Amino acid sequence: MIDDIIDLTTMQPSKVLRTRFTPTDLMWIVVVGGVPYLAREAFRHLFPGRPTVVDQLKVLAELIAAAGEEKAKSLKVRISTAAKTRWEMPESIQEANVLGENDDTIDLEIVFA
Repeated sequence: MIDDIIDLTTMQPSKVLRTRFTPTDLMWIVVVGGVPYLAREAFRHLFPGRPTVVDQLKVLAELIAAAGEEKAKSLKVRISTAAKTRWEMPESIQEANVLGENDDTIDLEIVFA
């Protein structure tokens, strides 16, 4: 078992590749042109923002599902303190132990039943 903590405060949820333009994208292209639109998309790709609480919980749900499929005994994750208050433990989890806590993040060890 790997003892490293998975830092969910830096991970984005898996996303499906967008193949169509949204109305906002089309408006950007029409109003300011294609080059500024491409610059904006490149900036978004190269400098993604910090994940929101919802993003962290989506990644956590994906990790729990993957760990359940692999019959893992436990999982160590780091989430933001705001995500802790909105998370509900699924039935497949026996307990969640707090390994460490500071102002911004909480380190948890999730033990599966």
